[in-house]
Formats: sequence, structure tokens, C-alpha cells
Amino acid sequence: MQSLRNQLLRAGVITKEQNQQVEQEARRERKKHKKGHTEDAVQAQQRQTYETRLEAQRAADRHRSAAQRAELEAREKHLQLQHIIDYWQASAEPAGTRRWYFTTRSNIITYLYVSEPTAAQLSRGALAIVEHPEEREMPYILIDHEAAALIARIDAQYVRFYNEEPADD
Repeated sequence: MQSLRNQLLRAGVITKEQNQQVEQEARRERKKHKKGHTEDAVQAQQRQTYETRLEAQRAADRHRSAAQRAELEAREKHLQLQHIIDYWQASAEPAGTRRWYFTTRSNIITYLYVSEPTAAQLSRGALAIVEHPEEREMPYILIDHEAAALIARIDAQYVRFYNEEPADD
């Protein structure tokens, strides 16, 4: 490199001042990149890489934790609904002759056969129709008014028919 500069200087392509300026910049550059400065730069880069990786891991942990929390809440809600329905389920009676119509989650109108006294209780609001979270054979259950209010607070999607204000007898 030095010989090239000397040749350029002899040929008159660069001046002596330009040559000295280039040498001075080279000395500054060498001084800047001494052993300690280079190690500091490498350490800073490693630290930055580590912090980036750590932040990505923290974000993944937060995402996984939120998913686990949501799954746990859904499982807890499901168990609460199942417990309320099992505990408050109206006594099974032989199917009546009257059809009681209500809508399903997919907005399809369906019906249950109920007896006349059960139909009267449904119309008064003493009974309600809810969807059982696990039952596939008999997915719709008759429950008491208080249980329907509890289920509506937990998840209103499970309540299929509910006269919220029961008539006083």
C-alpha cells in the first residue's frame, strides 16, 4: 500500500498533503481498532444478539402462557356448566305430547316433546332449556330458573330457551 502511494506521489497524481492526510487517517483507524476496542465491539454485538434472542423467548413464553391460561379458563367454564346442569337438571319425566320450540346455536328451530305441566313451567319461566356441553344423545336439558341465570352469566350460548322473568304464582 505504501509503495502504491509513493508511486502516485512520484507520478504527481496526488500531492504530498493528500498523502499525509491518508496516512493520518490510516493511523487513526489502526488506533481505533486496537485489541480492546475490537473486543468491546464483538462483546456489544454478542450482547445485542443475546438480548434479541432473550426478548423473542420472552414473547414466546408470554404467548404460550396466554394460550395455557385461555385453555384453563375454557376447561374451568366447561366444568362449571356441567356441574350446574347436572345438579339443577329437572327430574326426567316421560315425554309429553306438546312440542316446545326453541332455536339452536346455528339458528335452527327445533323442539322438545314436553308435558302440559312442563310447558306451563317453561312459559312461566320456572324452567329453562339449556344445551349440555358434552351430551350428544340428549343435548338439550330442562333446568330450573336459577340455574339458567347462573349458566347465562357463565356463557349465554348454552341457554337455548329462558324466560328471564318468571311469573309469580
